[in-house]
Amino acid sequence: MAGRDMSQEMISCREALRFLYEFLDGELEGAPNEQVRAHFDVCQRCYPHLKLEASFRAVLQRACGTPCAPPELKSRLLAALAEADKG
Repeated sequence: MAGRDMSQEMISCREALRFLYEFLDGELEGAPNEQVRAHFDVCQRCYPHLKLEASFRAVLQRACGTPCAPPELKSRLLAALAEADKG
């Protein structure tokens, strides 16, 4: 695998699948994102899970017509979470 630092230990299948949804949502950054990507690139056992979830999401997006939640919803949710953390 050109361009990859293979000195880092590959994450486990369990770890990769635990981060599957965050990975697909683009919510992982830096090393965790690269570790999950590297795992799915080489793991024949986990790759079908990635493809199934990505395909399922693509079908849902086409059916719903909206690729993501409106920004107002995100703002309201973040405000509600911040309020919950206070109390």
